[in-house]
Amino acid sequence: MSKKEVLMTQEETEVMQATGVPAQEIDGVGVVMATEIIADLKKQLEEAKEEAKDWEESWNVCREQVRALSRQSDIISMALRMDDVELLDLAFGFVRGCYNQQIKKEQEAENNGEM
Repeated sequence: MSKKEVLMTQEETEVMQATGVPAQEIDGVGVVMATEIIADLKKQLEEAKEEAKDWEESWNVCREQVRALSRQSDIISMALRMDDVELLDLAFGFVRGCYNQQIKKEQEAENNGEM
C-alpha cells in the first residue's frame, strides 16, 4: 500500500467511526445536501429580491405622498400671506383649473380601468 492509500484508509476509518456511516455514502449525501442547500438559498434570494422590490415601490409611493403634502402646505402658506384680492382671484382661477384637470385625469383613468 502506498502512503496515499494508507492516509485515505485512515480518513475513511475516522469518518466511519465518527458517523457510523461508510465514507463513500457520506460523499454522496454531502453532494445531495449541498445541492439542496444551494437550491434553498437561491429560493430565499429570489424571495428577498421580490420583497426588496415591494419595499422600493412602497417607498416611492410614500415619497410622492410627502412631496404632495409638502407642496400643498407651501401653497396654503403662500395664499394665506396674500392680501391683494386680484392676485388671490388669479391664484384661485389657476388652482381651480388645475383641480379640474386632475378630476378629468382621474375620470379617464377610471374609465380605462386603471383605478
